Amino acid sequence: MKNKWGENDKLERDAEDVTNKLDGLKRAEKERVKKIKEIQGHNEKWQKELDNPPKLEDVEAINAEMRKVNREHSQTTTRMEDLQERQRKNVDSSAAQQANISGALDQLKNLEDERHRKLEKLRSWDRDMADAVVWLRNHQDKFKMEVFEPPMICCTVPDRRYTDAIEACFNQDQLKILVTQCEEDYATLNNYLNDGEQAGLRKGARINIWFRPKVDLSPPPMNEAELKALGFDDYAINKIECPDGLLWFLTREVNLHRTAIGLDASRVDVNAAMEAVSRDGSGAKFIAGRAMNTVSRSRYGKRAVANMTKDLRPARNLVSSTIDPEIKKKLDQTIQEARQALEVINEDANNLAAEEREIRAEEALFKKTFDALEARKKAVNNQKKHLATLTAKIETNKNKLRDLENAPSVEDERAKLKKRLFEISKKRVRIVKEYTQLIRAAIADQVEATRSGLEFLQVGANKNALEALCQEKDEKYQRALAEFEEADQIFVATKADAKKKRDISLDLVRSMDQEFQQQFAKMEMDGSVHDRSVNDLRTELDVQQANLDMISLTNPGVVEQYDRRKKEIEALTKTLEDREKSTRKVEREIKNARDRWQPALEQLVASIGKKFSAAFDRIGCAGEIRISPHDDYDKWAIDILVKFRDNEKLQLLTGQRQSGGERSLTTILYLMSLTEEARTPFSLVDEINQVLPFLTLFIREVLTKFSEGHGSTRRARGAQFLG
Repeated sequence: MKNKWGENDKLERDAEDVTNKLDGLKRAEKERVKKIKEIQGHNEKWQKELDNPPKLEDVEAINAEMRKVNREHSQTTTRMEDLQERQRKNVDSSAAQQANISGALDQLKNLEDERHRKLEKLRSWDRDMADAVVWLRNHQDKFKMEVFEPPMICCTVPDRRYTDAIEACFNQDQLKILVTQCEEDYATLNNYLNDGEQAGLRKGARINIWFRPKVDLSPPPMNEAELKALGFDDYAINKIECPDGLLWFLTREVNLHRTAIGLDASRVDVNAAMEAVSRDGSGAKFIAGRAMNTVSRSRYGKRAVANMTKDLRPARNLVSSTIDPEIKKKLDQTIQEARQALEVINEDANNLAAEEREIRAEEALFKKTFDALEARKKAVNNQKKHLATLTAKIETNKNKLRDLENAPSVEDERAKLKKRLFEISKKRVRIVKEYTQLIRAAIADQVEATRSGLEFLQVGANKNALEALCQEKDEKYQRALAEFEEADQIFVATKADAKKKRDISLDLVRSMDQEFQQQFAKMEMDGSVHDRSVNDLRTELDVQQANLDMISLTNPGVVEQYDRRKKEIEALTKTLEDREKSTRKVEREIKNARDRWQPALEQLVASIGKKFSAAFDRIGCAGEIRISPHDDYDKWAIDILVKFRDNEKLQLLTGQRQSGGERSLTTILYLMSLTEEARTPFSLVDEINQVLPFLTLFIREVLTKFSEGHGSTRRARGAQFLG
């Protein structure tokens, strides 16, 4: 109807346009005569201008002047190119000297940097490790926590008197090792430095990396009072400065927290110190003057104390290195020579700049002269183009004039327009007839819509009866659910109590000696542990008691052990008896509760499943409903299995295996099967006609039968289904 209305509006506008043209035929004739006069006037004016053209310059003469100016300019261009080449060389020389000065200054700065001097010392000792440290400084962002450089770089001894003693506590590998604080960074650093080639180290280089998880360590062997009494100054860990994260390495690996230092050997009582550091059985080191003492105990016999001493060597790695004066002098000389060369280069640059200004002035003069010639040439060409344009315009106007003079008469045009208006009127009459037919069809559709509305009102009238039925069913379900939850709570509590008592029994068995545990395990395997009653166990205890009495005079400890085990066995026996009673009671309660609700549940599901399978059979598919039991009652479920194709088996209904339409169809058939058993006031299912449109009429027919009571019980009548 909307399209027809639009077509009629368009034809009405066309008719109005034709009518307006009929009214404007006289006015158009006057406009035609006026336009003919205007075109004739323009042509006379333009032809007069063509007959008397202005005097123009010779373009070839102008081109000759431009070529002469260009030849003169080519020499200036050559001079500019030569100048620019000399300027580039001057700039390159200046940059090279600046680089020499910057490099020498950086080297002087590095000489004054303590960490850099230590890095260079490490390079002379282990080049691969030095390269690894340089890489680490540039890539700390790749790690979760800070990774520490070797102790010889990041550790210092503020009091130089202790430098030799503290360095003696390290071995060579401990002084040049990278330390990580977590296992993730340890694996990452190994991957970069040892397993892969990303760090760019020498092929075959092996870098030492350390990490250990934190555990409790042995404490210092002496407290502060004992330390001072034996003539020591302090522990080594208190005389070294390092990052906080490195302390775990120094205590776990180097044992600095257990190494005492006494600078004055005459004050240290070596024998007493040996006893003090070895009394916990693990041994330790201490330094007295210039001697390192390593104390240990024999692992056999009387565990006598042994002491191994060695002299301290002068420290080479933890000491601060000095600047080499020869290297500093050479760098100063390099800077002086580069600055002198830079002054000469700057003077040449000033001379080249002056020469460039002269050439730029000549370039400006050339551009001014050349632009003037270009303007003269452009004026000549524009004038020629204007005359050619006038010729073309005259020819175009002649064609227009011919068309206007040969235009059809007013009467012929009026006849054509009237014929066009008549054709439009016939089309509008046809559209009006078709529009009338559409209105009559709409009236019939409205009658059908009214009938559907009355059916909807009838469905609403059945709602109250369905709500009463659902309320009755829901009350029975809630009572059964409460009984089930009570039984389930009793079962869970009893099961937890039995497990707890079983764990106590196992702990008591594990606390016995190895022979008893083996005998008990053997009895469990052959089942004999369950064959004897409590009286049998007590008789066996009396026999063992008599045997123990026979040896009590020679070994009193056996009697005590027997008494202790007797009490443990009595406690275990009582625990087992209590557990068996509790277990039997809980099993009876669980069985009674399950016998009350399980048969009714199975009967209910079987009734629903029968209707569900029958509904699927009517559409040529297969469906089935099963109870899914589980040891944990919270995980009991109802499984819905469906088959929509001949070449597949029954499959569990899931959100991934079936389409949205298949799931919606299954849901509505399941709801229809529940109608006679459940108390649901209404059901809502979406997308029922999206994937299975050919089933829409079937679903509507089944729903109508259910709501009207055909083939269903009284309680299913009046049910509401919203799709």
